[in-house]
Amino acid sequence: MGWISNGSDRRSTLGVLPEISLAFDVLYQSLWSQQHVPPAVLELCRLRLAQLHRCDVELHRQECPVPDAKRDKLSQWSSVRLFTDEECACLAFTEVYAMDAQALTDELAESVKSHFGDAGLVMLVEALGILDGMTRLSLLWQLPTSNGAQECAEQRV
Repeated sequence: MGWISNGSDRRSTLGVLPEISLAFDVLYQSLWSQQHVPPAVLELCRLRLAQLHRCDVELHRQECPVPDAKRDKLSQWSSVRLFTDEECACLAFTEVYAMDAQALTDELAESVKSHFGDAGLVMLVEALGILDGMTRLSLLWQLPTSNGAQECAEQRV
């Protein structure tokens, strides 16, 4: 992405701003270690955002393992009995959030809260802000898909 940086993946693109990069890494990693919403549920939400925004680089990333069957059927989550009630509540919330956060209803929020409580709902909203933002930045930066799998491995080292 020559007009922003010469980076070819998220790490090298953010690396041109080290004062932001370190703080972002700490924040981003905290999503995957918090106790309110399971990382596998957040991963499904992250992947669904990538599908909705048609962001191949984010679709090829893996922050947390999820079963291949769920990855393969994610776009059909509402009609496939493969997903838990908890996952469905968060995916329904995610879809509306991605399209228009102001359209989120009390019913969607209550559904998430029924599984994860108030703290879980707040965590999901905060996580979606970060995950949606990163998906949109990946599109803006035009990161190549070929580096997605390599970047995932590098992040876990």
